[in-house]
Amino acid sequence: MSDSPYTNIVENIRNWPPSRKLALALIVLLSILLFSVIIFQSSRADYRPLYVDLPQEEAASVTSWLREEGVPYQLQNNGRSIYVPINMVHETRLNLAGAGLPQQTGIGFEIFDKQNFGVTQFTQKINYQRALQGELARTIASIDSVTSARVHLVLPEQRLVQAQQEQAKASVIVNLAAGRSLDPGQTQGIIHLVAGSIAGLKDNQITVIDSNGNVLSRNSSSDPAMAMLPDTLKFKNTLETRLETRAQSLLDRALGQGNAIVRVTADLDFTREALTSEEYDPDSLVPRSEQVTKSQSGERRIGGAPGVEANLGQNNLIDDFIPSTQSSEVTNYEISKTVRQINSEVGKVRNLSAAVLVAEKYEPGVDGAAGSHVPMTEAELDSIQRMMIHAIGLEADRGDRIEVVSMPFHSEGMEMAGAELHGNLNDFIPWIKYLLLLVSALLLYLFLIRPIIKTLKGESVQYNKTVYELEDDYNQEKKALDAPTRLRLELAENSVTPTQVIKTWLKEG
Repeated sequence: MSDSPYTNIVENIRNWPPSRKLALALIVLLSILLFSVIIFQSSRADYRPLYVDLPQEEAASVTSWLREEGVPYQLQNNGRSIYVPINMVHETRLNLAGAGLPQQTGIGFEIFDKQNFGVTQFTQKINYQRALQGELARTIASIDSVTSARVHLVLPEQRLVQAQQEQAKASVIVNLAAGRSLDPGQTQGIIHLVAGSIAGLKDNQITVIDSNGNVLSRNSSSDPAMAMLPDTLKFKNTLETRLETRAQSLLDRALGQGNAIVRVTADLDFTREALTSEEYDPDSLVPRSEQVTKSQSGERRIGGAPGVEANLGQNNLIDDFIPSTQSSEVTNYEISKTVRQINSEVGKVRNLSAAVLVAEKYEPGVDGAAGSHVPMTEAELDSIQRMMIHAIGLEADRGDRIEVVSMPFHSEGMEMAGAELHGNLNDFIPWIKYLLLLVSALLLYLFLIRPIIKTLKGESVQYNKTVYELEDDYNQEKKALDAPTRLRLELAENSVTPTQVIKTWLKEG
């Protein structure tokens, strides 16, 4: 009776060398461990975020609803993030929305859906203010960068006398998403939204801050300089970024990507100045006007010489004309005057400062020794400094400065990138499980099942030989045969004829 397959397997394994037995044991143990982990993870439900960074009071109301409905959940981030099974995320969100959870931004005009008898006018006024605050907060929270918002309104009572009327005021606090911020345009949009929703509320009476207490709004009417601050900062950052990009492109081409970092700081002058000057030159006289007046007059005299003839009536009269001339000239002179109006340039560069950090060279060790970082030489640093001076446009007369330093770089992990990667992996966890299962099955076949099958079949590795090796082996086998057998083999192969055999025998005699 032949042995069973099980007995053959055990007997073959016993004949294995110790190293092969140890490898088989390790593979079996690793396969069992890997399949145990995969089976354990597969039995557990995958959880995905339902809501992230909820206020504690809202998280409490959501978890209370989940307990009542029997929905399994997990809490993370100190109870501010709620996770539910992956196949229940969308359904749970719809059911929570139907229940009005989470509110986050407070109650809106639905506060008036249920009317109670005996409500005082003061209560109605407070409810109306609460509804306005809630509706505005919900609208602001719909902005992409804002996760939640709260609005506080100060609505004074209406006065009969306009001079006694107080102005309405509003304060808005916004919670921003991680890594996000509001630009000045979005902040101004929030201000216009609140001002347009409340009668008598002006833009300069609205304050917007973030969850860290930073003031995002600007009051242009009270301080014009504050109104220009975001624009000046934007212009400054744009100039610095443009200079850094220009210098960084040269460093990347010369030293390689990631081997150098450059930072530029610009000191700009945003002072607006208009200068008007008048200059007079007393040595330069220019006639401005000239007036010449001439007048001519005369006197006519008629008479005779006194004496006897005149008394006797003799007609000896004398007719004489005496002329008179008068002239005047007036010249007005003007001193030359020069008028200059100078407007200074806004955003003029006072000075620039640049810092360049260059990675040290890494030289591997010899004969397996540890490598070391070698700093750059002074000549190399000077050449980089000269290149950066021309690339950025630094001027020594203006007081510009540059510093080039060589030191080793160290890689640091980024928490934000890690958090985003963790969030993205949640979507691929089921596929990762299937991939691990497939890889485990492939490894189990290649390193366990396939070698065992080969061993049981008694397969041995055959190495292919060349033609010359095969011919030598054949000749050796022929020489080992006896003479009659070798003769019959040669006759069968037609390598010799019977006549040649007889001749050989006769010669050997």
